[in-house]
Amino acid sequence: MAKKLEEQNVKNEVAVESNTNEIVEYDTYEKDDKSGKLPYKLSKWRLFTSALGLYFLIRKAKKISKRIKTDPNSYSEEYRYNWFKKKISKVLRIPNIEMHVWGIENWLDKGVVLAPNHQSNLDPLMLIVINDFQKQQPISFVAKIETWSTKSIKHFMNLIDNVPLDRKNPRSALNAMKEAKELINEYKRSVVIFPEGTRSQGPEMNEFHGASMKVAQMAYAPIIPVSIVDSYKVYQKRKGIMPVKIVFGKPMMPNKFIATKTSVLTETVKREIQKNIDKYKDVDLKSKNLVVKKYDKKNKIYYY
Repeated sequence: MAKKLEEQNVKNEVAVESNTNEIVEYDTYEKDDKSGKLPYKLSKWRLFTSALGLYFLIRKAKKISKRIKTDPNSYSEEYRYNWFKKKISKVLRIPNIEMHVWGIENWLDKGVVLAPNHQSNLDPLMLIVINDFQKQQPISFVAKIETWSTKSIKHFMNLIDNVPLDRKNPRSALNAMKEAKELINEYKRSVVIFPEGTRSQGPEMNEFHGASMKVAQMAYAPIIPVSIVDSYKVYQKRKGIMPVKIVFGKPMMPNKFIATKTSVLTETVKREIQKNIDKYKDVDLKSKNLVVKKYDKKNKIYYY
């Protein structure tokens, strides 16, 4: 049973970058010189059905978004979160992603700040699918305000509670931090902040914004460093399944960093993320030494 969430008039970055062109761009790769075949190619039928499914998905999101504006009780928050998660899971099947997760027990069942590196536009979607309301608090995102500029996408942003951030406006940034703090303290939300602010699109992390972890100090909330490995490869030439490794690091408790300078705290978080990237990037997923604790067949997630 999903936890009850207080209605917030805040919006979502999550689905914004998963537009049709990005989802199906595998079909535009040039042929491999040796085989003459596309390394990873969607069939015309699958391409058509995926595009058609996305069209109806947007229509449904638009309907829900408009209804809850006029009548917040027309769709319960539990329904919206579960519906959104279910649809996102289907989106991730298109690029044939398989998630391998370590340290899920470190995602505490309380208001926390999740701090992941950001390699791909699918990173937020994978975190949504991993989020189990029976074990963790529902997920929300602090998102750059530019992600609300696409009409067909903005309807998704009302489905789960998120915080818009205008990085060019200091007053907006302060308001976003206060709103995120409220989500953590009052509604016990798992708030995701990408400290890089944008995708690296490669294995190396971008510089972290110095104030990105200020919310955790304001809310006196644990920080969970999250290391995402190889999600940038999703759009590269390939065949078959695309494995992505996601590592939830040990929680950093607020009593340990509350007096720390925010920029120093942010660098500490970055080091923790990098440490787990280095530790798990070369793990052989076919090794017999790997012990699978749980396999979520529906969402293609292995838990270790």
